[in-house]
This record gives sequence, structure tokens and C-alpha cells, in this order.
Amino acid sequence: MQALLIGMLSLLLTPALSAATLMTVSFDSAEMRVVKETMARDLKNHHHIDLVIQKNSEYEQFLSAIQKHKPDFLALLDNKAVNFMRKLEKEQPEGFASIQGAATMALNLRNILQDSKRICGVHYEVPAFTIITRFRSLIQRPISTVLAPYRASEFDWMMGEARQQLQKEGIELIAVNVEANGRDPASINRLVEKTLSDEHGGRKIDAILVPADNVILNREAFANVWLRKARSLKVPFLCNIEKFTSKDFDFCTFAAWPDLVALGHQLAEQITEALENGSSVAELGVDYIIGVQETMNLNRARSLELPLRADRIEAIHRVE
Repeated sequence: MQALLIGMLSLLLTPALSAATLMTVSFDSAEMRVVKETMARDLKNHHHIDLVIQKNSEYEQFLSAIQKHKPDFLALLDNKAVNFMRKLEKEQPEGFASIQGAATMALNLRNILQDSKRICGVHYEVPAFTIITRFRSLIQRPISTVLAPYRASEFDWMMGEARQQLQKEGIELIAVNVEANGRDPASINRLVEKTLSDEHGGRKIDAILVPADNVILNREAFANVWLRKARSLKVPFLCNIEKFTSKDFDFCTFAAWPDLVALGHQLAEQITEALENGSSVAELGVDYIIGVQETMNLNRARSLELPLRADRIEAIHRVE
């Protein structure tokens, strides 16, 4: 009884965790609404402010909203929102020198935040390791060599990590820097066309990884190189963009793409760690995305004569 009374007294004397003011900065899109609504449910004990930005929104508008609402923490969805926070971090306006944030739905996030001490986050891109190993689990054929065109100026660290991770799975990732002959679109496009093949350096290619990179997937290259090669080569193209597996695109055989509800939960967990558990944002860093959906284009798989595992295929999204 004495122990129980001491425990109750301790609870009474412990101050309740006060609700924080959380501001979400994002565009208004169906995808972002899913993440925001999930996050808001998980963080329902806090006050929420939704700042919707536009493509032409300026930093001064963002700063004005910060000064008006005085949020304790920011949830940043998209690169524009992250860029606003990075400028705030560097300028450190009076009264907001210590404000922190968590980001997602922004591309190449770890590279963008590599020197940030006040922003953590979750990668929006499904990593190469996940895409390739998930695809391998769906087919009854070994995957030992995967070709991956990429830009070293932006994604060198990402390819380095993927290469090491896949090596442990017995898979060689042949990463080809398509900026090797120049960074202008024409030079990149020529090298992409030369690179996309069913063999490389005398090695047979089992799959080709499509980068989530608008510079490589520029308008001219996408129509004249990527689509043509995907439809002519006897090699499956893998990606992390769901629409690339659609019947209309007739492009990729397989996609592993973000589960938006799971992404909302994951970002909420990071925010909880910072706001309620006292974890350092700098130490939380940028996590890999955990929740992933999968889609197989069955028509493309059949055209490539891929031996599919029926038990696994039934559990994922299918297009035909």
C-alpha cells in the first residue's frame, strides 16, 4: 500500500506534458493530405497548424507565418518546405533560433540535410536495396547483376550505400555515372542511351534500375530512350514510382513505392521522439522509409517470360 501511495504521489507531482504547436508546411495534394492526416491522428495531443504553400510562395511568407503562429516544431513536406526551413536555420531570426523540424516527401533528403542540426526526416525514395530484393522475392530466377544509371553529382553516396548493401545479398550493382561526359542534357542523354543494354562490360544484366531523377528522366530522354529501351530489351526495368508500371506507360515491370499511411506514422514517430522523449533531432537524422507498396505489371512480366511466384504475386498490386 505504501509503495502504491508513493507511486500515486509521484504521478501527481510530475507535471503533465504540455501540448506543443506543430506547423505542417506543404503543398495541397492528395498524397500529402494522406501523410498529414495520418500524422495528425498520431499526434492528436498537440496543436496543429497547416501552412499550405504554392509553387510561387516566397520565404518571407513562410517567415511571416512562423512569426505569427510561433510553432514549437515544423513538419516539412516537399523540397520547397525544406528549403524554407534551411534558410531559417541559417538566418536564425530573433526568437526562432532553436526551432526544429522533421521532413519527408522531399527528394535526396539526406544529401540536402547532411550539415543540418535542426532537421531530421524520412527518405521519400524507396531505396535500391528494397526495390531489387522485393522484386527478387517475386520471381523464380536469380538476380545477380543490376544496372543503375545515375548522376554522381547528386547521388554518389546513395549508390555507394546501395552497392554495399546489395553485395551482402550476392547482387552486384553496376552504377554508371551518366555525367561522365558532361552534365548538359544532351551529354547525359547520349550516355544513358549507350548504357541501357542487356549487358555491360561483357556481363549479362538481370534488371535495370530506373532512377527517381528528373534530370536523367528528362522529357526527350524519357520518350526517345527510356520507353523505347524498356520495350525492346529483354530485361525488366525496376523503379520506385507506381505510375511507371501502369498500362498507359507500359514502362517498368515492377515498382516498390511509398506507403503514404505508413510514411505518416513514421514521421509522427520521429516528431514524438523529439517533442515528447527529448531525442536530439541531429541524432535522429534521416531514416530509410519503412512502409512500401509493390506493383507488378503482369503484361510486361509475361513478355519477358519471367517465372513468377504465384504465392507472392497474389499479395501485391497487379496491373494487366
